[in-house]
Amino acid sequence: MRREKPALLPRKAIKLKWVWVGSGTFIAIALVIVAVWFTWPRQGKGTITAILLETGYFEIVPPTTFGGPGTINTIEFLGNGKVEMHPTCDVDPGLLADKIQKSQTIDRELKQSLEKTLDVSAEVREKLEALAGITQISSIHLKLENANILLVSDESLISARHALLKGECEDAVIENVSNGGVVCQTRSVLEADVIYEIKYDDKVSIGERAKLTLEAAAKLNLDAHQDADNRISGHQLFFGVKLAPKPIMLGSNPNEIKCTVLKK
Repeated sequence: MRREKPALLPRKAIKLKWVWVGSGTFIAIALVIVAVWFTWPRQGKGTITAILLETGYFEIVPPTTFGGPGTINTIEFLGNGKVEMHPTCDVDPGLLADKIQKSQTIDRELKQSLEKTLDVSAEVREKLEALAGITQISSIHLKLENANILLVSDESLISARHALLKGECEDAVIENVSNGGVVCQTRSVLEADVIYEIKYDDKVSIGERAKLTLEAAAKLNLDAHQDADNRISGHQLFFGVKLAPKPIMLGSNPNEIKCTVLKK
């Protein structure tokens, strides 16, 4: 019995078939890469420092009540988006009181990022390393509430600078700059209520927890909650700062230093 030969596909059809197969494979690989890209955990993305840097703010370490908009401070750049602020000039509260603008209209996404609970165990442990009983702390979480932006206009910055840069304030600026310091003026700050929640090992007694929490609060210059043995808080603290870009260079030749760029 004679067999029928299988129909042969034209060369063009075969080529098209392989093109479609190749294209499908390429698209599948591309989709996998995209999926991995969006789901792969990015280092540091969840930290408060990274969140602030994305919006142009440095993290103030530790959070403070001084260094508000218009003030002049010597800035210690700690690297990785963090700064420590040292007051350089005394400011009469009346000088800036009516010039500071307060805005609660923080970008919704930023507000949600800031007001979620963040694990800050590693960062806070560095500050508490001298604390007896630090090994009994298993984790520390930070939550920010009631976040606001405080800022002044460029005109108010100039006005405050002219009012402050004389006499002993000018001497203090010159001394800091001559010693290698970077003196900057604050343009705006992020203000919030700061709450730390400490989780202790199960074996730690309630009395020990309360004692360690009080000691930790003292180290962080914050208050321990009276109604809890594991909560530390601070009211209306500045935790993020945006500086005027041009440093105050009295008594020194200007160089490439900028208050908006971290020193290497």
